[in-house]
Amino acid sequence: MINYNHVVQFQHIFWDEQLKSAKTIVDATAGNGHDLLYLAQHCLPGSTLWGIDKQTKAIEASTKRLHTECARPDITYHLVHGTHEDILATGNPATAQNDGPTTNTKYNTAITNIDLLIFNLGYFPGSDHTMMTKPDSTIQAIKGGLDLLNPKGLITIVTYPGTPEGEREDEAVCEFISTLPQKSYDVATWKLVNQANKPPILYIIKGR
Repeated sequence: MINYNHVVQFQHIFWDEQLKSAKTIVDATAGNGHDLLYLAQHCLPGSTLWGIDKQTKAIEASTKRLHTECARPDITYHLVHGTHEDILATGNPATAQNDGPTTNTKYNTAITNIDLLIFNLGYFPGSDHTMMTKPDSTIQAIKGGLDLLNPKGLITIVTYPGTPEGEREDEAVCEFISTLPQKSYDVATWKLVNQANKPPILYIIKGR
């Protein structure tokens, strides 16, 4: 059943469609690993997943979740400790902090040909709330992701305008993606309009 009251879960309907053909999948804000686990459980055999986060505790939490809850020997996943803007801007994750099933692996290939890229902005639950994603770095990460996206690729972005910092980030994201050329991308948004306290907003970018 689709949960229309939960933006993070609602976006699964877009992921599920893309995962029917996606082979390279990137979670640019791995956090506690819930989104990454969902992607790992629903992707095609032979898929490669990347999880990126700048906080060590997030990488550790995501790694533990995948190791304990995802029995998929037919996929490859990498957890990368770094900023999403740096990694997506270059496509090169350099050295992963944690990697399944090995650790500290030096990658010989960059992240390319992304089929599905997701952002769940804000802060890592249970962490220091000052360690939030920021408008400038988020926009740089989205730009980098667009450069690495396959022609029919999909990007989903969840923003949290319920705080002043989150509202500024939401405005920056909306302003930037609204300028993307129509001939190259379909850009949409989904949000609950009858709720108080500025609920999260979902943005969708689909390559044409």
